[in-house]
Parts: sequence; structure tokens; C-alpha cells
Amino acid sequence: MPAYLIVNYTVNDAEKYGEYQAGAGPALGIGSDCELVVFDTESERLEGDTAGHQTVILKFESKEKAKEVYESGAYQGVVGTRLGATSNHFAVLVNGVG
Repeated sequence: MPAYLIVNYTVNDAEKYGEYQAGAGPALGIGSDCELVVFDTESERLEGDTAGHQTVILKFESKEKAKEVYESGAYQGVVGTRLGATSNHFAVLVNGVG
């Protein structure tokens, strides 16, 4: 069953975020281990207390694959840069439909 990693945040430091982007694509295996489905810099909050302005959605073959990639040394080596460059962030991993 496919799984989606949904990440939302506000970019506060564009230069630092650019450093994250340079390493994140290869670390996440975009194009091989996952598919970039959404990259929206103008997300709109319709409900809830907080949300950033940028949303990224990645599609993986399964939750297990998503966790393997997210928890890999390669991605853990760059995710701190994103966390330091953003605020109002959250990430959720959800099952897709059959």
C-alpha cells in the first residue's frame, strides 16, 4: 500500500533552507525511493491552530519504506538543517488508498 509523507512549515531562512534542499533530494531518493507529489510554497490553512506556508508531499511504496528512508543516516544528516531554517513545522506519515 502506498504511503505519503506530508511535511508543512514556514521557511524563515531561505539560504539555510537552500542548503537543506541541495542535500534532501538525494538523501530521500526522490525519483528512485519516492516520488515528489506536491511542493507548494503558498499553502493555505483552512482548519487548525497552526500551519506553515510550504507543503511537501512525498509518495513511497509503503510506510516501512518511508520510515527506512526518513530514518536513514543520509536523511538524518540533513533534516536538522530544515528544522533550523523553518518554524511551524509538522510531518505526518499516512497510508494511501490501495
